[in-house]
Amino acid sequence: MCAFAQEPAQTIHGTWIVTAGHGQTLNGTWTGDSSPQNPNVASGTWTLANGGQIVIHGTWRAEKSREKWEGHWTAQTVRGESLAGAWGTDIEHWQGKTFQDLLALTLQEEVSGWWQIGNQQGNWWLKGSQHGGR
Repeated sequence: MCAFAQEPAQTIHGTWIVTAGHGQTLNGTWTGDSSPQNPNVASGTWTLANGGQIVIHGTWRAEKSREKWEGHWTAQTVRGESLAGAWGTDIEHWQGKTFQDLLALTLQEEVSGWWQIGNQQGNWWLKGSQHGGR
């Protein structure tokens, strides 16, 4: 019996900007790749910085529905507090088929969406980088 290994998806790295609270804007880094078994599922890591210092780090996961990506994120603050919330992006204008395509799009243009934790919410913007690293 012979099994062919499926080639793993390329991990994409990038930076992001997020709005929070009363006009507060923060930035950070992110990584992501799609599941080799299911291209409509993806996961990755993220950090959030304030004044150059990482204040939150976490993971995210997403699945594609008919016209949008939605997922959940978890995080831990530098004080050890655990956080969790939801996030998503509408992709109606975008012609890609998989999440890996969406991540690759960040190498060409900014991709945006929303985030939520409890009754707090904001927006985010992703930009990918050809160069790896965190």
